[in-house]
Amino acid sequence: MRTCAILALSLFAAAARAEDKPVVREIPTADLKVTFPEQGKAGVPTVIETADDLAKSPVLKDAAEAVAKLVDFKTEKLVLFAWAGSGQDKLALTAKEVDKKTVLVTEYAPGRTRDLRQHVKLYAVPKAAAFGK
Repeated sequence: MRTCAILALSLFAAAARAEDKPVVREIPTADLKVTFPEQGKAGVPTVIETADDLAKSPVLKDAAEAVAKLVDFKTEKLVLFAWAGSGQDKLALTAKEVDKKTVLVTEYAPGRTRDLRQHVKLYAVPKAAAFGK
């Protein structure tokens, strides 16, 4: 009886750990050497699916080695947003399940200040995830 209880608890704990892993993982860009693009639009991402794509990225090419250590390209891809806008601009990438598929949703809120700032947001998401509404 005690063995069954321990087994049930360990299975529950393993399931809870699997559910705790976020589908969308933000990668901090503050310490990365990024090149800000001349043009970029908030809410319009660049998808990077391989290490070769990462090395060719005009925004992340100088940080490719550091970023490659943070992502597993076998199971994940990168979603990059780079734009210039108000210092109060907010952008978030979230995921939801639709028909057993992961759908990515971009949420952008423009700031109210007139200061022009460069923004870069980088996310690791499952390779099978697709953008939706």
